[in-house]
Amino acid sequence: MRYISVIFIFLSLQSFAAFDFNTNCRTAYEDIVNLKFKAAKSILDSEKKENPVNDIPVFLDNYVDFFTLIIGEDPNDFSTLQKNKDLRLRQLEKGDSKSPWFLYSQAEVNLQWAFVHVKFGEYLVAVSEINKAYKLLEDNQSKHPGFLPNMKSMGLLHAIIGTVPENYKWAVNMMGIGGTIKQGVKELNTVVAQSQTNSEYNYLLTESLFLLSFVELNLSKDKDNIEKLYTTLKYLPGNNPLLTFAKASIAIKTSRNNDAISFLEKRYESDEEYPFYYLDLLTGEAKLNRLDMDADVYIKKYIDNFKGASYIKTAYQKLAWFTLLIGDTEAYKKNINLVSAKGNDIADEDKQAQKEADEGVIPNLKLLKARLLFDGGYYLQALTILVKEGNAKDFTTEKDQLEFTYRLGRIYHSWGKADDAIPYYEMTIEKGAKSTYYFSANASLNLGLIYEEKKDYKKARKYFELCPSFKNKEYRNSIGQKAKAGLNRIEGK
Repeated sequence: MRYISVIFIFLSLQSFAAFDFNTNCRTAYEDIVNLKFKAAKSILDSEKKENPVNDIPVFLDNYVDFFTLIIGEDPNDFSTLQKNKDLRLRQLEKGDSKSPWFLYSQAEVNLQWAFVHVKFGEYLVAVSEINKAYKLLEDNQSKHPGFLPNMKSMGLLHAIIGTVPENYKWAVNMMGIGGTIKQGVKELNTVVAQSQTNSEYNYLLTESLFLLSFVELNLSKDKDNIEKLYTTLKYLPGNNPLLTFAKASIAIKTSRNNDAISFLEKRYESDEEYPFYYLDLLTGEAKLNRLDMDADVYIKKYIDNFKGASYIKTAYQKLAWFTLLIGDTEAYKKNINLVSAKGNDIADEDKQAQKEADEGVIPNLKLLKARLLFDGGYYLQALTILVKEGNAKDFTTEKDQLEFTYRLGRIYHSWGKADDAIPYYEMTIEKGAKSTYYFSANASLNLGLIYEEKKDYKKARKYFELCPSFKNKEYRNSIGQKAKAGLNRIEGK
């Protein structure tokens, strides 16, 4: 009888496996998105003991692994944690098939691991996982159309799919998936709005705002939307590191460098949080844009502590620039040489750093200062260095001459003086048509943006389509993606 009782209990547990997003799970999720993994794991362990048939802790365990690998990028962690994916999927597949969490949780695990595999250079695996995630989400949407978490993930996928370059469209079409940036942004905005007003889903606010920030800043580039989003982020209470990253990134990209530094310096680091060392690099870059004399402290902190390879080349390049600004040419050479020895060159910023290291040419100091001040939104100071403090003798090489006209175009454009920027962009394109530097390609992209804003869609299309024709290796991926996004926005106009 004892054995029969045990078997009966076991079969009962199997039959009633469920998805219960209860108070414990909600609290654990909120800890996870605040990067408080130890606190979250403690709650999840308790939930597993108290409610062993609940599959939500299995799903949330994957969130911890996802953020650990995406933020920390430690190869040893990747080697250890990647075996968890299939174990969790097998467990989730045994759950209550009638629950909206059933397909969604499996989709999220696949989607999260897709981003992890991209981070670690395993692109074919990632493509398969994205395909699986999309199909699961699509199926779940038809079965549970009011389930808001599903829309969050679909919105992100639709936006990303909308920027796939034409030469890879065949792969997307073959998988039977589709989407546009506009569609994705609309869905993510819906999630943000409902998470602010519907108590059932307000736990989604941080994650959905973070994802919307990524899409708006990198794919959509709608200035009005970015301004609205920045206002929302700026006045949100709390110290969430993901949202600090989002609002500081938007502040830097929208010429609010002082605000970015303020956000980053006011954030207090807690021993309870998983370290987000990229925020140190972001602080160092923002301070370098202002030519602050303590910028190197933050850049070095990133180099010394981050276990991954992304943006390490960028960090050494920025450290080299800092030493050049303080007049230490030998330290510049030492740090720029380390660009070649450290990190990887997957990200466009790292590619650009590697190109500078390969060329072995010390940057023109006036152009460097103007570039940094421009990146910080200090346009008058940047223009003063180029026009009032500079002269023709300062810009003699092909690169310097191209950067000079390009930088003037960028300064006037970002300063709100687009008509003054146009001739400088055109000059850059004409002179750099065969150049391998990124100046002409980005000048073409920015002319596309100017004419899109003027609603001259014929010229906008011309310059967006021109972007991939240049021979630049620097920023090629991001420029191409942004040009594709531009073409996507003006399609049919």
